[in-house]
Amino acid sequence: MILDALKNYRSLVVDYSIVREFGGTEVFSDFLDIIMENRQDVYVSKTFKLYHYCVLHQADERNASASNAMRDFCAMLLPNKQLHSVQVSETCEFMSKISLIPDCLVVMANSGIFIRRLREKKPDFNGDLCVLSKDGEAVVYHGMKEFLEGQGEEEISPLASLDKYLDVPVYCNVGDTVLTGENKPVTLDKRVSAGAEGMVFTTDNPRIVAKIYHKGIITPLRWRKLTLQVSMGLNSTGVCWPKDLLFYKGIPVGYTMIMGKGRTLGNVFDGPDALLNSFPDWKRLDIVTTLADLLEKYLYLHMNGITAGDIQMKNALIYSATSIYLIDMDSVQVGNLPCPVGTEEFTDPRLWGKSFSSFLRKLTDEDYSIAMLVFSLLFCGLHPYATRNGAETLREEILGKNFPYDLDDKDEEHIPKGGYNYIWQYLPENLRVMLYKTFREGKVYETVEWYDAVLSYKEALSSGQFSDEESYKVFPKMDYKPTDPHPVSSPKFSPRTSAGSKPAAGTTQQKESPFASRIIKPGAVTNAVSNKIENAVERRAAARSSSANAGLYGGNVVTGKGFTPPASTSDDSGSSDGGGIFKIFKKGN
Repeated sequence: MILDALKNYRSLVVDYSIVREFGGTEVFSDFLDIIMENRQDVYVSKTFKLYHYCVLHQADERNASASNAMRDFCAMLLPNKQLHSVQVSETCEFMSKISLIPDCLVVMANSGIFIRRLREKKPDFNGDLCVLSKDGEAVVYHGMKEFLEGQGEEEISPLASLDKYLDVPVYCNVGDTVLTGENKPVTLDKRVSAGAEGMVFTTDNPRIVAKIYHKGIITPLRWRKLTLQVSMGLNSTGVCWPKDLLFYKGIPVGYTMIMGKGRTLGNVFDGPDALLNSFPDWKRLDIVTTLADLLEKYLYLHMNGITAGDIQMKNALIYSATSIYLIDMDSVQVGNLPCPVGTEEFTDPRLWGKSFSSFLRKLTDEDYSIAMLVFSLLFCGLHPYATRNGAETLREEILGKNFPYDLDDKDEEHIPKGGYNYIWQYLPENLRVMLYKTFREGKVYETVEWYDAVLSYKEALSSGQFSDEESYKVFPKMDYKPTDPHPVSSPKFSPRTSAGSKPAAGTTQQKESPFASRIIKPGAVTNAVSNKIENAVERRAAARSSSANAGLYGGNVVTGKGFTPPASTSDDSGSSDGGGIFKIFKKGN
């Protein structure tokens, strides 16, 4: 049997990629049989459950077997107390914890987040690691050094350096019929947007739109990436992933994708007026639900070996708190094909000045962008380094890590007016600490850690754990109301258009404000400009804000218990999923 090597260990540390990649296969059945026959203890990290949430919520038919596999996994191991949860999410900390387990083997698939994190972070670990390939082959490495040598470094595709274009000598427009790679006709019905790269059309399929590129846009890198993306068959809820390549008279011209709905995050999360005019009935729970949905989508991309690259507020559409769409998926990094674009204010300063097409982004690079996204949504579009009476440019604030918030709430001199100090005060303590350490001290949290913290916040809001009613408001201690007597309803389709392009049909071009995320040229946006507009917000806020001190609540909303050696017996944190997939893990005796 291919998996015989697993029998030689008393304990197995299992990554979630095993469930997702092998669930429903003979390899997974054999895997469970070995565990049961040898009565092995199985350890998993906190991410095991969190990643499963993402997979379930993304409802990709390719993972149809994962749910049953997880059920079988738990049903077989929990009754015998063979399944143990190490309540840690961060990769290096998890490896440090499991290094205390004697005679164990770490088992993972050769794709997924965990193996990428090990390659990038290179934690100290002297134990054995096993990688299962899709054909069921098991390779065992003795120690991290041997593992890293066996994995090697992925090299960027030579296509990334080619500046040639597949010039399109044809022109197609409304009424024309293009063909998919399988020669299926697609009729271009109505043009809904036009940008620097191309045009987007509705088609004769009401659920599908087509992106047709302009001449001089399709590079060998772009077309190779699109070909790979289509072959992957990603079908995740709310991810506008390329579905079919399109040809006109035999010439490559574009691709199809699902139709997204709504307006860009940058238009909605643009300060109190824009947000409340769009969603006048929203509460803080809606903000957090939106954020959790976004993080799930990015984690799901990571599970599939995809690095989004250009994470920013214009690359997602929002129709409601539970209806979010990631767009511009043709620019992401897939395998060794890089994402050639980026937005400076959402990019780790270590990467500023580099050509994005000249290197492969790491998950740690993406973690910084995710942290920016977390803050921006929690603060209704505000940038974490937006300050009052600060430096001349936002770039200077970012480089100086001039984060205007602190953990004791004593210094609010540099926090923009408008109630943002109250948003900060009413956040759960664990999120405050994470944001502070990220933007003031430069600490990097993994995306799954942000997801975990946001889910805990969501659970606390949903279950009414906070006694102060202000905790549930979008803007605590403020009395903002919609300024538009006729709030804008979400249009059916409003794909992102590139800078300088026309807005989508049926939508309104929004003016940018200091709250909105946008591409920033060095020195182009100053705090002086921000202060001028913030003064208007300040006058309005002063008339409405309460003079009472903001209420605070401290401590983690959900506290995970640390790992203890196998000899002890204790309960780990219960699941908040409500579905009983992970009720309580109990440590074996």
